[in-house]
Amino acid sequence: GILSCGMLCSRVWALLFLVQWAVRSEDQRITSEEEEEEFRQQLQRWISSWEAGGPDARTKVITEIQAAVQQLRFQSLSRFAALAADLPNSAAGGSYSVAAALNEAAALHPDCLADFRHRDALETRCSQRLYKISIQKHFALGDERAANQTWKRARSLRRGGGVASQALDVAQALPIEEAAVPWPSAYETPTIWIQDLRGQPFWDCHHAWPFVRTLEAHAGRILKEASQAAPQLRKAYPYLFTHGSWQNLFLFRGRAWNSEVCSVMPQTCHLLTPEIPTKPGIPFVVPNNEEIVLFRSEAGAYVGPHSGAVNNQINIHLTLTGGEGVFLNVAGEQRELRAGKAICFQDSFLHSLKHECPAGSSCGERISLVVRVFHPEFNAENLAGARRTDAEGSLESWSEAVALKREVQRLRENYRRLADLHENFRSINEQPCKGPEPETIELANAQDLFSFLSVPFGPWGHGQKLPSGSVMDLPVVDAIVILSNWYDRLSKVKKVLELAEKYRSAPIVVVGGRGRLSSIRAAELDGEAHATLARLLVLLEIPGEQSTIVSNRVVAISCNECPTPELRARCGCVGNTGFNADRFLEWAAVNLPPVPERRREVVVVEESYLVRRVSATVLGRLSGGFGHAHNLSTMGVRMVNSRHVDDVSGLEQIMEVHGAMPSAMLHLMAQEVVRLENYSESSLSQGSRPNTLFAKSLFLGDVEASVAAAASAKRRVVAEWPAPVAKVLAVDDAYGPISWQHMLGLAQALIKRWDGQMQWVARDRRLFWRCVAPRDTEDTASEWNVKEAPGE
Repeated sequence: GILSCGMLCSRVWALLFLVQWAVRSEDQRITSEEEEEEFRQQLQRWISSWEAGGPDARTKVITEIQAAVQQLRFQSLSRFAALAADLPNSAAGGSYSVAAALNEAAALHPDCLADFRHRDALETRCSQRLYKISIQKHFALGDERAANQTWKRARSLRRGGGVASQALDVAQALPIEEAAVPWPSAYETPTIWIQDLRGQPFWDCHHAWPFVRTLEAHAGRILKEASQAAPQLRKAYPYLFTHGSWQNLFLFRGRAWNSEVCSVMPQTCHLLTPEIPTKPGIPFVVPNNEEIVLFRSEAGAYVGPHSGAVNNQINIHLTLTGGEGVFLNVAGEQRELRAGKAICFQDSFLHSLKHECPAGSSCGERISLVVRVFHPEFNAENLAGARRTDAEGSLESWSEAVALKREVQRLRENYRRLADLHENFRSINEQPCKGPEPETIELANAQDLFSFLSVPFGPWGHGQKLPSGSVMDLPVVDAIVILSNWYDRLSKVKKVLELAEKYRSAPIVVVGGRGRLSSIRAAELDGEAHATLARLLVLLEIPGEQSTIVSNRVVAISCNECPTPELRARCGCVGNTGFNADRFLEWAAVNLPPVPERRREVVVVEESYLVRRVSATVLGRLSGGFGHAHNLSTMGVRMVNSRHVDDVSGLEQIMEVHGAMPSAMLHLMAQEVVRLENYSESSLSQGSRPNTLFAKSLFLGDVEASVAAAASAKRRVVAEWPAPVAKVLAVDDAYGPISWQHMLGLAQALIKRWDGQMQWVARDRRLFWRCVAPRDTEDTASEWNVKEAPGE
């Protein structure tokens, strides 16, 4: 009933509120809980009046707020303003509008203005802080005009606390040298302003802070540790976000490392310990001038517009996972986050973050490591004339020598701990790529796996080779394709030229991205496909029999051919065998469309232990369910192994390619067997779509019969292989019948044998590339102790 009587009742309540506070004596002081409840009731009355009325009614609300502020004791007013600032926004925006009006009115309270006379420029001043809150509330409502008007009124305050014109729409910003609040625009309103520091929303991370490259190179390791620390994440800054989930966890804050978090994230702390603080001989202005924090958000989260405490700090924002659909907006410029990449922005500029999830996407959580550091140009000269700061108090007691001595002592303690760790890992560090030597029985088991994987399908046995005549006898070949490029590129290219000489009208399609096993050449050329193409074009210029094709027959599909800038930047449309097969089939739908009179014939050139899985992947794509124009009835696929050597020599050659760590090849090869099992298992992913990439009948048993039956019936190959084949899948050899389960067991044993060493080198992407990546057969990488591994 009280609220229904409209603006008259609202004004009566406001007058009663003022009278009550004006006449209350010290002995009548109520408890803080009672006072807060009165504040809440008055705020709700103002919010209701604001949302129910028009422009005149809202002007009256502002007038009442200004009158109430002048009557309140400053201690009570501070609590009142903070309570209003923390209110969530209401549907009609009244709570943010009232909070903006109340905080601006409080900024003009005489006791608040007195801070300009009594507090140093590098300390938090009441008016500056409250004006900042008011401006941010207007931006959160999308009212840029009101934010700019409020900024102008803040800039009209004169040095020393004098008030110029404060009319709502006619305030004029004073020149910076005369203004008590010298903010350059409404988009940069930190609580504390330091003169003569360059301001720009975004910074070049790698130029100003070289250690950012190291963080990006170790993003995978940091993410693994961050996931272990996730249970300690706590809700971040509730007054900033309007909905969704946003959490944080500090590793370094207030010049101190969080030992509890560092025990869970030791490698991350070790990477950053030598870098933070960045300028130990300079005092902090605010306690959070430099800090390290993990942030986590989920789809739907929105962090409203806000700015940092001071303009001498930069946020290095490294996204560890989940960048898709997460947008950072700084001073009106929006950028999408990318996993494994850092964005650096000046914290004093207005910034916000929204975590969307585009329709049809499966985006989940986003985890970022944020390292806040000093502005690169901030130095002792910026503190000239300052007497105090929020972080240090009086600067009279500050000693650069003492600060540097404290930093040296900290680093000494850290290196002592590292020396202790070094003793435990010295043997590994001296020979980081050295792993256990394979025993005779393990080599024999590896030979079984190699023999099985090196043919596309069918039985296998020691010494068996893939017949090449079946391919070379085809009357027509419509395309010659390479879908995997990171091993012996030279042998593939030579085999392609051999086929191209016979099938002179067949285009050559090379597909491939880049990954942690890529060569330096592939990284330089933005993808394996272009590295293979470069080698192919070189051979085309060599006089002789191999110079049989022209360059316009060759198509390369790599990172630069991805459809969107974001995908091109992270090479997100090529790289794994499934993606590569998809890109080829998309190309074929346009350039080799299905024809009624015959099947299109495609020859895929592969090598050694990659043959069977590549074959199964391509056949799986053609068997249906992936939306391609071609299927098993319109396209025939033949596999050619580019290495025509017997199994024993082939295994030895591949191990030599992994010369730095031969056992890595056994681990990688065993994983190929496990992938065949995992990719053919029938289970459901998110939603109801099976995540099976191909049926077992496309790599076990009589694959040719399964493909022929599916092609004639024009149906998808989904049936599992016949039960008898599950028990015996190979001809009898010296070891007797070999079953699929037996092969899986061999693979799992080899993985277990070398998994510890592989996990060790995988902790560092550069070390992993140095030890595990195959040697470049073109000898383009003579130096293996590189500063940075090829980009992923």
